[in-house]
Amino acid sequence: MEKEKVRKKVERIFETPKVGIMSTAYGNKPYSRYVTFYNDGWNLYTEVTAESVDSDEIKDNNLSYIILGYDEEADSSYVEMLARTEVVMDQPTVDWLWDQQDDHDIEALENQVMVVLKFIPKEIKLMNANDEIDVPEVLDFAG
Repeated sequence: MEKEKVRKKVERIFETPKVGIMSTAYGNKPYSRYVTFYNDGWNLYTEVTAESVDSDEIKDNNLSYIILGYDEEADSSYVEMLARTEVVMDQPTVDWLWDQQDDHDIEALENQVMVVLKFIPKEIKLMNANDEIDVPEVLDFAG
């Protein structure tokens, strides 16, 4: 498939906020969690509680693996993304992400410290995009 078509399909998956799986590794153990992702171009963002992602986890290994966009009923294309992860605390980014969210549980937020995670792609695999099973279309951002 042409790279431009792959890019367009990935952009469509990124268009709306989506729940996906974010996986990290810390202390030689894998950790996975469901989060809602928002995008700004190719970068993805999510807001999580400071308790759910220890900043030491990100400092020790800043790579995350994300699965996003799969719809079992539609057998749709989805994205697997290897990304460099940053903990973002700057107010403009926090405000932007807050504005993207539809639902705000103010009471829950008052009792928790929230952090923004930014995922900068190193590689994006578009899965189920062609007729060959388990043969991804790859966008490489490492170069």
